[in-house]
Amino acid sequence: MSQAATGVWIEDVGERKAVENRLLRIVIGTDGCLEQVYDKLADREVLDGRGNQLWAYVDKPREWDAWDIDSRYELGGEEVNGADEIRVVERGPLRAAVRVERAWRGSRIIQTYRLLAGSCRVDIETHVEWHERQVLIRALFPLTVRSHEATFETMYGAVRRPTHRNTSWDAARFEVSAHRFADLSEPGYGVALLNDGKYGHSAHNNVLGISLLRSPVYPDPLADQGEHRFTYSLFPHREDWTQAGVVQEAFDLNSPLFASGSVPSESVPNEGALPFESGLASVEGLALSLGSLKRAEDSEDFILRLYEPHGARGKSVLNFCQEIKWAEIVDLLEEVDTSRSAPRLDGNALLLEVQPLEVITLRVAL
Repeated sequence: MSQAATGVWIEDVGERKAVENRLLRIVIGTDGCLEQVYDKLADREVLDGRGNQLWAYVDKPREWDAWDIDSRYELGGEEVNGADEIRVVERGPLRAAVRVERAWRGSRIIQTYRLLAGSCRVDIETHVEWHERQVLIRALFPLTVRSHEATFETMYGAVRRPTHRNTSWDAARFEVSAHRFADLSEPGYGVALLNDGKYGHSAHNNVLGISLLRSPVYPDPLADQGEHRFTYSLFPHREDWTQAGVVQEAFDLNSPLFASGSVPSESVPNEGALPFESGLASVEGLALSLGSLKRAEDSEDFILRLYEPHGARGKSVLNFCQEIKWAEIVDLLEEVDTSRSAPRLDGNALLLEVQPLEVITLRVAL
């Protein structure tokens, strides 16, 4: 336990595995599900039952095979139970991982639970060899969080939807779309379900769910057949999603770090090495998220699209890492937006007045 202060460690007792860092303790049960996720800082259990339950449903919509899911699909489901093998695959001081392998019908599902030192995010890296027809497979997470609304990320923002099915409108939203996360938060605490490319979500009472795979037969009889690789993550957090960094955590999952450059030699210490810090700009004040960065269509200027992700209002300062000549707010056609006053430039700092969920596109000349 000497790694407790900064690292990550693992307990390996038979088929039951536990991975722990100074923030979280997760236990993988003998069935391959998350038996426990315990938040040490908040001193509370995250799960209200087994997490990452895999359920397979008969998926035969009355119309539009590849587009629709029938509202009564849950009546024809079965859990993908059991695990063929559970083993530790990483035991480093900064990262530990447990792999669960399952065979179901003609398919194989391999999932790796991974926890990093100093992180509250439990990644579930998934590799599926899928050979089913007209089957929908979902992952369910019952949580110790109660809220009458859940939050789902959309393009440049988020939308809140009810977690109940009291009306026909609510019942019709048994599955909804979301981009990189769905979040269930109560005052002071919440849990987000992040993904790197799966967009069908559900939030019913205290259960967050995500659709992983389908296998329609029309118009493509081989739709989704074969190999799939994707990751989704459980991210418990204190405070609500706007204060807990859920947007940044979802961005990090979708934009992982990669090694670049070379290690400097002893004889030439700086040759081939990247600078300690590099980039285009940093943000102070009201938080902004990156929408896109590209070259302008008609010049060598940069087009930088930012947005306010939380529904807040305030002032932001963009500190550019190199000298800029000028900057202006433009529209989606990269033409000057005459409805907005020009941003104020103070040296290499650009001062912006930002409205809730506003999208700001800047043309920047370096």
